[in-house]
Formats: sequence, structure tokens, C-alpha cells
Amino acid sequence: MASEYNFKNKVIVITGASQGIGKTIAIEFSKQHAHVIICARTQKDLDQTKHEIEMQGGYCDAYRVDVSQYDEVHNFFNSVVKENKKIDALICCAGIYGPLGSVDINDMQQWKKTIEVNLLGTVYCVHEALISMKKNKCGKIITLCGGGVGGNNIKPNLSAYISSKGAIALFIEVIAQEVLTNNIQINAISPGAVNTRLLDEVLSSGDLVDHSFLDAAKKQKEGGGTPPQKAAELCLFLASEKSDGITGKLISAVWDPLNDLLKHQDELINSDIYTLRRITPKDHHKDRK
Repeated sequence: MASEYNFKNKVIVITGASQGIGKTIAIEFSKQHAHVIICARTQKDLDQTKHEIEMQGGYCDAYRVDVSQYDEVHNFFNSVVKENKKIDALICCAGIYGPLGSVDINDMQQWKKTIEVNLLGTVYCVHEALISMKKNKCGKIITLCGGGVGGNNIKPNLSAYISSKGAIALFIEVIAQEVLTNNIQINAISPGAVNTRLLDEVLSSGDLVDHSFLDAAKKQKEGGGTPPQKAAELCLFLASEKSDGITGKLISAVWDPLNDLLKHQDELINSDIYTLRRITPKDHHKDRK
């Protein structure tokens, strides 16, 4: 992991940070001397992550929060701001797959819960963080946007998950415009095929997911998947001053190398590169006369 960042005295809030990608991100920010504040639903996992960070000399506070419940999110951010006076960066990692299989056999309450956790959980946290960031006239927000959103192939039988993540990609683009004059940047990242508990859900799903997706999941499990450190490294960049001006983008931790981002910052800032856009016949050289 790069050691070029220094987040000393920076308050970094990370949701869904008790395991998986969120945990890795929290650990890497703590190595860069950030004051890491983590939240998740499972107290035991939170305590373990906090312990690991502190054993490495880092500084971490942990709160049990269900991001799908607005009152809990509101109280959490009130406590963070009261204690620390600011939030320098928010990283939204909390998420679930939700029901697998075709939508006609999905449990609609589980489908709804996926939207509440993945989409509304992100919206609630961004809403609360912006209150503090606008007062301080600065801030960085990063959300996770997986599921192949924006890629060449949309996976079937994951409709709740992919719908929630697709909505996040457009949400951050809207919010980027709303806070453009407040010195606040918000971006989404695709972390890649990381081996997490979500992968294990796919592997145990049987025939509920597409066979090609299941085969790919098995190969991913055997091969180790994308290291979560790639997502962490991209988050470090996007939370730092090095990324100033880049906002409203969906960036891949696997396919969009940091060096390229740094080389082409002006193009990123002044174009619709790394956003979701409608593909027209002209884009495929199929102009209709």
C-alpha cells in the first residue's frame, strides 16, 4: 500500500467496516494516521476490527449502526460531529446482496430491504455527512458501486443488488453537482471481484444464479479474487487532496489505474468520462439514415 498519504488529524467515517472490503479500507486509512470511525451492524466484528487497528498503533472508534434505519444514522453522525467537530471523509461500504434468483421468485420484503440497506443507507449517510461538510466547506465522499454497474455485462438473478448499485452511480453524479461550490467531492468506486461473504452467498445459492456467474464465482474463490487493497488504495487517493476536482465519477479499482487518473485529471473533471450514459447507434458506428 502506498505510503505517500498522510491523513493525520483527519476524521474518516467508514460504514460496513467490520469485515470484507470496508475492514480493509479502515485498516489502510489507520496506517496513514487517520482517526478512523467505523460502523456496522455486528458488535463482535466491530470490536475485532477496532482491536486489530489499535494493535497496529492506529486510532479507531466503533459504533453499532444499521444504516437502513435513518434514526440510527442520524444519531451516529450527531455523535461523531459532537465528539470530533468535523468529518473529513465518508466512505460507504455497507451493503448486502439481497435475494438471488429471478425477480418473480424473489421475496419482495427482502428485495425492499436490499434497497433500504444499499441505496437508502448510502443516501442517509451522505445526507448527514453533508450537513457537517458544508459547514466546514470541504469534504470527500466515496461510495461502493459493484455488481458490474457500467460494465459490458449485467448479471441476471441479482436484480435487487444491481438496481440498488446502479441507483448509487446516478445518485453520486447528482449530488456532485449539488455540492460543486462547497469544495466537496463525491465519487463511486467498483472494487472488483473481491472474495467476501457476498461471494459465499453466491456459491451456496445453487441454481438461483446464472450458471456462467456461478462458474466465475467458483474460479474467483479458488484464485483468490481481486485484493481488497486495490479498493483501499483508490479510496486513499479519492479522499486525499490529490483528487481535488474529480467528482461525480464511477471509477474501477481494477481497470482504471491511479497513474492514469493523475495524468488525465483535467479531462476527468471537464467531461462525462466514467459516468453512466445511454449508448446510441452512432456510438457503435451504426448511424441510422
